[in-house]
Amino acid sequence: MQIKGLIFDMDGTLTVPLIDFKKMRQELNIPPGRDLAEIINSWAEPRHSQAWSIIEKYEIYAIENNSLQAGVEKTLKRFAQANIRLAIITRNTARSTEALLAKLAVKFDPVLSREFPYIKPAPEPVLHILNAWQIEANECIMIGDYIHDIQSANAAGAFSCYFKNPNVKHWDEHADFTVSSYQELENLVFNKT
Repeated sequence: MQIKGLIFDMDGTLTVPLIDFKKMRQELNIPPGRDLAEIINSWAEPRHSQAWSIIEKYEIYAIENNSLQAGVEKTLKRFAQANIRLAIITRNTARSTEALLAKLAVKFDPVLSREFPYIKPAPEPVLHILNAWQIEANECIMIGDYIHDIQSANAAGAFSCYFKNPNVKHWDEHADFTVSSYQELENLVFNKT
């Protein structure tokens, strides 16, 4: 496996999970198992904008209080030194994403936030990045901690890697690979496993 590009989810993948999705869903009155963005985008104004404001409140809390996953900076630097391209696909706002990027010493390009015309689990964000990088789908891994990350990668033909955080629902069976640390991810990418 010759990997030329890595696409990362943000919350729960680059950072330690902090957003309380259960509480958010209760506040929005959206039951588990339903896609938040899909439901909210089906609502008329002013409910639509009010719902996104509620989500943004949780995202701002995460920006102000988040911490990076253990080993993330060291591993990302190693990837960059090996000329592996790095990108982000997140359902967060561009503002939230920029706040995180300011903490990291490596460059992600492109960075697709929820302002992009398509969001995960659609394949278009991954396909957009593959096209921008001019690499094949089998030369890329998308890493994320939620089913939407895996579905987006799988639908685009890229490898999917589930980042397993402790004490959360696991999506291992849907992904090509599973890791629970950045050392494991590094071993996978550099074929050390």
